[in-house]
Amino acid sequence: MEKKWLSRRWMDKKWLSKKWVTLGVVGVLILGGGYWTYQRLTAKPVVATNLTAKATMGDVSKIITATGTVSFPHAIPLTFAQVGKIVELNVKVGDIVNAGQVLAKIDDTKLGTAVLQAKASLMSAQANLQTLQDGFNAQTYAQAQASLLKAQQSATTAQQNADPSYLTNQVLLADQAVKNANDALAKAQQSANTSSIQSAQNSLVQALKDQSTTENAQNGGATQALASAQADLAAAEFQVQQQAQGPKSGDLQSRRASIEIAQVQLASAQADLLNASIIAPMDAVVVSAPLQLHQQSDAKSIITVTPVGNTLQVDALIDQADIAQVKVGQRVEVTLDAYPEVLDSGVVSLVALQGTITSNVTTFAVTVAVENASEFLRAGMNANINIIVAEAKNVLTVPSEAIRTRGNNQKSVLIPFTSDASSAGSAGSKTGQIDPAAQSSTQPRLMTNAGGTQAPMIGQSIPVEIGLDDGSNVEIISGIKVGQEVIIGTSASATARTSSGFSFGGGGVRATGGGGAPAGGTSPSR
Repeated sequence: MEKKWLSRRWMDKKWLSKKWVTLGVVGVLILGGGYWTYQRLTAKPVVATNLTAKATMGDVSKIITATGTVSFPHAIPLTFAQVGKIVELNVKVGDIVNAGQVLAKIDDTKLGTAVLQAKASLMSAQANLQTLQDGFNAQTYAQAQASLLKAQQSATTAQQNADPSYLTNQVLLADQAVKNANDALAKAQQSANTSSIQSAQNSLVQALKDQSTTENAQNGGATQALASAQADLAAAEFQVQQQAQGPKSGDLQSRRASIEIAQVQLASAQADLLNASIIAPMDAVVVSAPLQLHQQSDAKSIITVTPVGNTLQVDALIDQADIAQVKVGQRVEVTLDAYPEVLDSGVVSLVALQGTITSNVTTFAVTVAVENASEFLRAGMNANINIIVAEAKNVLTVPSEAIRTRGNNQKSVLIPFTSDASSAGSAGSKTGQIDPAAQSSTQPRLMTNAGGTQAPMIGQSIPVEIGLDDGSNVEIISGIKVGQEVIIGTSASATARTSSGFSFGGGGVRATGGGGAPAGGTSPSR
């Protein structure tokens, strides 16, 4: 029983607590609603203040911004043509070198030997051609003609010796000579004279030889001799003909081709020897030289130079939406994040015709040639560029916020209501002065807004013709004058204040501070 009684008392206390909380909330809501109703009934009209600016003479520039990389426009890599041990290293980064100066060199002993061998091969080929050409000159032609004459005589003699009647007669004469020699030997033997016998024997031997020769000639020897003589004659005639024509075209081409091959081989060997040294192609500054003595050269053995007096350039990517505005020759401002106070100037030197697509975004490469680069600008840095695509100098300008657009892209500005507002923009001059007294404001005209409060009309709309707009200032071609005020926005002041420093009105609660200064403003729609 005691437990039930304690539980009931706890439930009663809980119900009473919820009741008082609910009553408290309702009370606060009633008091807040009453206070809000009081404020609405006692609120004063909102007073709007125009924010104005004067039309002034100035410059308007339209720019396209981008970020690029600084580089040398003519960075020239120099390296060895083959692998070898580096035996000379004559420069370091920052050195100024002269055209033809040896910057580095590898061991060229074998390369020098190859040049000597190539020279020897060329000399041999040239000698072979000379030998061929020497075989056809006036002297060799005369020798060929003499050989031909001799061959003709031999052929004539052979022709005569091969005549059958001549051969028969020669055989008869030889036989008679043998018979006479035999008779003479017999007589000598009878005389017993040794000397006569020896002489008769010699005569007989010779007669027998002559007899054998004539018989051989008659039996085909003369015919063979004639054929041989005729062959010699044909060869002599061909030799004279060849001497008259000179060397064969094929022989000359072959010898000359051998010379050309030898020359190419020599040139290659000489180039290899020359490429054993890295030589400055012009007066230049050494940009990089990552080499060490006695190391083996490889693909990384590169000395990079740039011509003396060479300027820097900035390579950037421009979005396809802006690239049509970029032209070669446009002025460019170059800045660095690290040195914002340093301003370098340049010009657009190259605009790519072919875009590059990266992550479905198309951009175009643009190169800016920097003129008289400062000492702070270095290759490899990131730089900001402002490409001036259009500019107007010393023109009438107003803030961009002052321009309103209506209808068919008609432009206008609002000017404060003045005693001469009806004629404020009639002159249409770009540079004419106006009387400052004409700008004195009169009592503003009030109008009732949808909330039941009254606010002044903003101002009078004046049509204008505009030119260049850089996002901050707009060029005014006609419509208003220098010094004339234009409305760029409005600022609403406080309506009613409470001791807590808060005012209600204008669609919300705005802190005013002790002096009731406006917390913000609005600008006219463009």
